[in-house]
Amino acid sequence: MRALSRMLVAGLIVATLVWLRIQFSKLHQSILALDRLSQEGGLLSSHGLSHAINSSSETDPLRAVMHAISNSLLNGSIEAVATPKSGLRDSRTKVVVVAKTGKEKTQWVSNMLPNWEHAVYVTDDQKAPLHTTRNKGREANVFLTYIIENYHDLPETVAFIHSHLTSWHNDQNAAKSLQLLNIDFVQRNGYANFRCHTSPGCNPTEIQPFRHKKEQTGIDRHKAETEKAFAKAWSELFNSTAVPEQVGVACCAQFAVSRDQIRKRPLAHYAWFHSWLMDTRLSDATAGRIFEYLWHIIFGQDPVYCPKVHECYRNVYDQWNVFS
Repeated sequence: MRALSRMLVAGLIVATLVWLRIQFSKLHQSILALDRLSQEGGLLSSHGLSHAINSSSETDPLRAVMHAISNSLLNGSIEAVATPKSGLRDSRTKVVVVAKTGKEKTQWVSNMLPNWEHAVYVTDDQKAPLHTTRNKGREANVFLTYIIENYHDLPETVAFIHSHLTSWHNDQNAAKSLQLLNIDFVQRNGYANFRCHTSPGCNPTEIQPFRHKKEQTGIDRHKAETEKAFAKAWSELFNSTAVPEQVGVACCAQFAVSRDQIRKRPLAHYAWFHSWLMDTRLSDATAGRIFEYLWHIIFGQDPVYCPKVHECYRNVYDQWNVFS
């Protein structure tokens, strides 16, 4: 009887060890997958974990995992394993369209966004692989040029940005915005503004085309010039006199749109917008600023598009720890 009991206990111990080994092997594979993601998009902050796994995995998975975990814990290097955001893991086609001048540096785009296709347009160099026909209209010229040239061959998601990695009008650096971008939201909503903080642009609504002249004396000169030209520009661009009384969107003309949303307008619309931009007698600053407050409308949103900051972060970046 005792011999049988010993055999049963031994069997249970062996079965338990086999089960543990299988579980550790699965854990090992999961950590390796996360490590690969960390190399692509910075998901893991621990370099010790990556090194430990790579140096031990050739011998035994259980030892590799245990060594990696103990080494990381001893060094306090396991901080947080973030859930991959769709901008990092998504395999759907996507391109980032960048507007720049010849002097501006954009190497960060290819270095920091390997999972995105890149379309970097130069506005003042006709010899550049991608360029605009004229240096006019600021980033609006580049954005419209890309749409016109690629309308029939668009990827599923198109991001339009400036050339700067960091700038005052970015909530976070541009690479991080694209890495964390919630592609599912872009596809669902059609449009996503990269800036979540509402000022300038939404605090209060930025453009009021019919603001009384006495009230205009107290606002920024550039805003006043844009308001003054807005109603006429709206009528010419949309062939409509139904000009909205208020237009608001967080600055500054950096956003992502879905292919389906772009194609809700025919190619002829974008060609007309571009033609207007090239022919207008308005200054580049004013014409560019008018488009800054039109992109969200062009892509299907209400004239006042000012989601709350925390809602924006949750939708656009899938970040739930922002409460302001």
